[in-house]
Amino acid sequence: MSWVGRPLILLISFMISAQEIKDLRERTGAGISDVKRALEESGGDHAKAFAWLEHKLGSAAIKKASRATGAGLVDSYIHSNGRVGAMVEVFCETDFVARNPTFREFAHSIALHIAAMNPLYLTPDAVPDTIRRVEKDRFAEETAKLNKPDAIVAEIITGKLASHFGALSLMTQPFVKDQERTVGEFVNEAIGRFGENIKIGSFIRFEV
Repeated sequence: MSWVGRPLILLISFMISAQEIKDLRERTGAGISDVKRALEESGGDHAKAFAWLEHKLGSAAIKKASRATGAGLVDSYIHSNGRVGAMVEVFCETDFVARNPTFREFAHSIALHIAAMNPLYLTPDAVPDTIRRVEKDRFAEETAKLNKPDAIVAEIITGKLASHFGALSLMTQPFVKDQERTVGEFVNEAIGRFGENIKIGSFIRFEV
């Protein structure tokens, strides 16, 4: 995309209302950043935004995203040196799936990833506003030296924030067992495989 078209996307993003974002999130279960991106890419057309999210997240995940996850399990991983470990909640819809050994393997893989990659947040949307503002100010100070137009500076800062917090968030990190896909994509594949909505809950990592 040329620099001429980029300010237009920034303008569209300011025109998207919080209610539009909320409505599309409720329909799809997608994160705020994905919903905003979908609405921007589609020029605010909800049907096109839904299709964009369906392509990105997978149709099976979209269709099941609003279904309640009343079952699940807690799994853990401890590295062979005994100095690093992690625990994670993984939710599904039924006890039948929660007891499935393959589902337990899936949950264990998530715990292993957390131990290995040390994510700080579930998604970029979960980053506290205070921390986001600190990083935004830091990137703003860096980009101020570039002497670029305000619209371009704003987009550079947005990109830096997305990259920074994406690397620190579980669902957007490259999956430790397969760097070609993210943890979020690994979860979406599991949703299609098990035929139920699956969500990652709280997690914690320990290191001695």
